Amino acid sequence: MVMVIAVFGATGTLGNSVARALLQDSYNFQVRAVTRDPNKPEAIALADKGAVVIKADMNDRESLVPALKGAHGCFVATNLPLSDPMCQQLEYQQGECVADVCMAMKVSHVVLNAQNHVSKVIGVKARHYDAKACINDYMNERELPLTSIILPFAYENFLGDFKPKLLQQHDYSISIPMGDLSLNMLSIKQVGEAVRYIFSNRTSTVGKTFSLVGDKLTVREIASVLTNHLRPNVVRDAKVTLPEFHRQNSSKAGNDDVTNMFDFLHRVTQRFSMETTRKLIPDLMTFDQWVAQNRETILKLILNNSS
Repeated sequence: MVMVIAVFGATGTLGNSVARALLQDSYNFQVRAVTRDPNKPEAIALADKGAVVIKADMNDRESLVPALKGAHGCFVATNLPLSDPMCQQLEYQQGECVADVCMAMKVSHVVLNAQNHVSKVIGVKARHYDAKACINDYMNERELPLTSIILPFAYENFLGDFKPKLLQQHDYSISIPMGDLSLNMLSIKQVGEAVRYIFSNRTSTVGKTFSLVGDKLTVREIASVLTNHLRPNVVRDAKVTLPEFHRQNSSKAGNDDVTNMFDFLHRVTQRFSMETTRKLIPDLMTFDQWVAQNRETILKLILNNSS
């Protein structure tokens, strides 16, 4: 029987990965791509591949009913900009809305992009983590048939806020305040494969949490991998401390949250399993493989950054 899966955030990087992975198995899945804007190029591309695009807003419970009515499963990804002072409360409310409608529509399997509590564990806020952790708690309290996934630092961050920065010609640095600790990482674009496995194996995955990881490297090792693929450019570890990182990013929205996230990664043992992840994502990419695949994009970014 074909399972109807509602994918929230289908036009974002994470939700799009999930929708595309499910669309590759049209024998078992029918995708409802849920978005606030059905005219987005990403939504149109999903429709072209066979998805049913449904307009809905996670802030509006009534709009969620047609998206979830008759759905076997639901993938939930919430995300709000840290520039919004109310982002944690609003993100939590979105998760609460989806949970309540899933309950009312008797959705039989919910997969949530969850996270760990930061404020409860180390006493400082990382609102993007804390909101997702509280949504996870709420869904468990409602006794939804839930599978949670916890994602680490994304490889794709090296195409954005953490791209190599120019020091001088052919000389770049990356500033990640991890010291000599390894950083758990994963390509967001591979998460869909894990979610497809989870929906395909409901009996063995409901009630479980999967902490996914593709590689574990120190910042020095990350810089070395980047250098190997970007020569003659050399990438170095800036060896930035947490206070220095916080000071350097003082003008950026969410600076406290991101710094506190790294503080959490320093102080709390992370339980990310590559062995488990490979069971869900057989073609799991290492960071080296990802950089090789994205070499031209990274080069273009850093050269534009240099001009």
